[in-house]
Amino acid sequence: MTATWHRIISSSALLGLATAAAIATAGSAAAEPRDCVLDRSPTGATGFCPGGDGYFTVEADCIGVFVTRGGIGFGPYRQSSQRHAYAGPHPEMDATQTHPRAECNEFITGHFGIATDARLYETFR
Repeated sequence: MTATWHRIISSSALLGLATAAAIATAGSAAAEPRDCVLDRSPTGATGFCPGGDGYFTVEADCIGVFVTRGGIGFGPYRQSSQRHAYAGPHPEMDATQTHPRAECNEFITGHFGIATDARLYETFR
């Protein structure tokens, strides 16, 4: 009886170690935007990631006039693209879904300025 329990415990420990080793050596998923390009303009930036998979967005640092609840302000503010874009080739999609734009001049929200910096980053997979 003790030999059977010894075999069960040994087998369970060996299986546990093998599972832990497989999990520890597994790499991260390759589903991320690759080969990304950021096209800057005086009033914003547009991004495109032709390789990989996943989602990304564009964010621009702006300086100019903006409207707040307290009135009109002047100084730095940040604008983001309105949607998460798809990385990789998607010819069936509209360009706004694959080439997001962060624009410093948004007449609807009352932002009027120029871009001082821009970045493109992965949002989620």
